[in-house]
Amino acid sequence: MRLKNNIKIILIGQLPPPVHGSNVMAALFTESLQKLGHEVEIIQKTFSRTMNEVEKISFLKVLKIFTICYQLLQSLRSRRPDLCFYFNTVKLRAFVVDALFLLILRFFKVPYILYSHGKGLRHMGVRSNPFSRALVQKTLRGATGALVLGERLKEDLTPYLEAKRLFVLPNAIPDQTGGQVPSRPQKNPTVKILFLANLKESKGPWEFLQMAREVAAKAPQARFIMAGPRVNEDFYRRLLDFIAKENLEALVAVPGGLYGADKERVYCESDIFVFPTYNEAFPLVNLEAMQWELPVVSSDEGAIPEVVMDGVTGYIVNPRDIGQLTDRVLRLVHDPELRLRMGKAGRQRYEEHYSIEAYRKNLAKALEYFNGFFPINQGHNVT
Repeated sequence: MRLKNNIKIILIGQLPPPVHGSNVMAALFTESLQKLGHEVEIIQKTFSRTMNEVEKISFLKVLKIFTICYQLLQSLRSRRPDLCFYFNTVKLRAFVVDALFLLILRFFKVPYILYSHGKGLRHMGVRSNPFSRALVQKTLRGATGALVLGERLKEDLTPYLEAKRLFVLPNAIPDQTGGQVPSRPQKNPTVKILFLANLKESKGPWEFLQMAREVAAKAPQARFIMAGPRVNEDFYRRLLDFIAKENLEALVAVPGGLYGADKERVYCESDIFVFPTYNEAFPLVNLEAMQWELPVVSSDEGAIPEVVMDGVTGYIVNPRDIGQLTDRVLRLVHDPELRLRMGKAGRQRYEEHYSIEAYRKNLAKALEYFNGFFPINQGHNVT
């Protein structure tokens, strides 16, 4: 059976702000569904407007739950959607709210497909108390299927859904280069090494600074940029104290959050991108770096090894292994031809797999795939 292009879809998720991977992808997902010809209504599951509000409980957030329930009920009664895509959380406390919204969908017999942008569901359904385990298992097993970001992330959902009900839909980003990446001088007296992400402990800025200390001792031409908005003041102060204690002030720039033209400029001016995260599913920053022809050194976490090809577009290192991280960065610092070759390979990989065009093709395949074992809107949209 072939899927027509007028499915009525409810999307429950959060659009920016705040700006982070899941929210950015929710916006792209919505636009892509519409470009494919489907009717999409967004019900915003927005509880935080800034990164500092994330994971904090407040009276307004509790009140927002009832507001979203009301909006969902109104939509289900008036539009009678064929399908819901649900951006689920991987934190137990927030998942209780997910379970409520998904219970409403089941009551109205609306099939839902999860769109999982993190990892932790497997452990959440095992390590929690008996009531929470039952809630997690019932909610997840009630899904028609799920979109995951990489093959390695399927294992997070296989305790609840058959593997055939999981479809890999990698993240994507628009091309900010206009297809014209400025060439980098090969005989530049300095080599700039960039970290760009929220300055949150799990993103790896601490590991980046420890690597910077070791690399600076062996490669005096190296310079470091640790860019990103601060999230926790105490942690941010620890980072600055480390820079001062190790006498790295002249070598490490800390410009804060960079956006728009400033962000593009720092990618253009850098030579190597380093993202030593240890709790990530599919970070968009690695795609951004590949887009700007930067070799990427990142962690063996989530779907990252499916994006950054070890030895081809950069290097994959063990999380928190400062020695290995330092070694891979030094290889790139000392070999400009290797940097150029890996950067161009990364750009090609971005164009083929992680461009907006590639994303929309993959999304169309996902809808056809789910329709193959669950005909979406049997009476209207399937021929």
